[in-house]
Amino acid sequence: MEKTKKNGFFKSVKNSIFNFDSYQDFAMEDVKKGIGYFLKLLLLFSIIVSIVFSILQVVVTIPKAKNFIANDLPNFSYVNGILNVESNDAVTIDKIANNVLVIADTKDLDESKIKEYQEKIELYDVGILILKDKIYIKNSYNSEGIQEMPMSSLGALYGKNEFNKQDVLNDINSVNMISLCISLILTVFLGFFITYLIISILDIIILALLSNIIAMLLRVRMKVSALVNISVHAMTLPIILLLIYVIILLTTGFEIKYFNIMYRGISYVYVITAIFLIRSSLIKQKIELTTIIQKQKELDEQMKENEKDKPKEKDEPKEEKKDEPNDKKEEKNENEGKENNLGNEAKGEV
Repeated sequence: MEKTKKNGFFKSVKNSIFNFDSYQDFAMEDVKKGIGYFLKLLLLFSIIVSIVFSILQVVVTIPKAKNFIANDLPNFSYVNGILNVESNDAVTIDKIANNVLVIADTKDLDESKIKEYQEKIELYDVGILILKDKIYIKNSYNSEGIQEMPMSSLGALYGKNEFNKQDVLNDINSVNMISLCISLILTVFLGFFITYLIISILDIIILALLSNIIAMLLRVRMKVSALVNISVHAMTLPIILLLIYVIILLTTGFEIKYFNIMYRGISYVYVITAIFLIRSSLIKQKIELTTIIQKQKELDEQMKENEKDKPKEKDEPKEEKKDEPNDKKEEKNENEGKENNLGNEAKGEV
């Protein structure tokens, strides 16, 4: 646990992807640290995506839009909420992106013709019908059905009551690309970060619930903070893969059909693997602890036996010490006997 506290952000990213053993340390961390790690990961992801998106818009999309307006669109003018396109036929644009249709017809139209145009744009994911005083928008990604807005909204958005095709081209040429890029980065970053934060919180909740179910089945008790931390770090690789995929999608338009399923599937695999490894580690620790306890018991029994033998060894020298005075007494008596005999012999006694 002390090692994980010293690990920096990028070291944690590496361990989250390549080192499943570190998930036991992640589970022991404070939940605030796990949330902080996730916010840093999400901030980095949002910054990179917003920068790539904004640069592409400034470097690629805006020049393409300028060429498209200059070469493919007929002359048009806008005056006080009325748009006039100088074309005898309706202008149809379906080359902007896949499944996108734009129809512009500013002549006086009856209701049947307007309904016919509406039916056409309903066949596309994104459809725009531009009339002289109204705009109809169908966007299946944000809402259902066709929304209507007055043409005056276009003038308010552009910031002018009167403009024409040349005015639009002049305004595009006068744009400071650096300041536009910076403002786009800030706008895209804020919107993307909030949106993806909400989505990711839901994913983490689902992963935490899945982790809890697996832990219960494996009879492993885990705190809520541990479940959240494991789920957060399990999202690391999917978020990095999503970042790579978004960059490829923005630059090349290459789309992976079932990426969302793969994205979530990887996080599920990480969560399940992490909990299984934590369980096996706990079992190993339990076995080691049991072995240590058994050895400790054996040592205690051996010490008790040694303590029983020690008093006997101590008593023997005491007995010897008690016997030593008796021996001296006997020696003294013998000496005294000899002296008496000598005395008797001196006196002539036998």
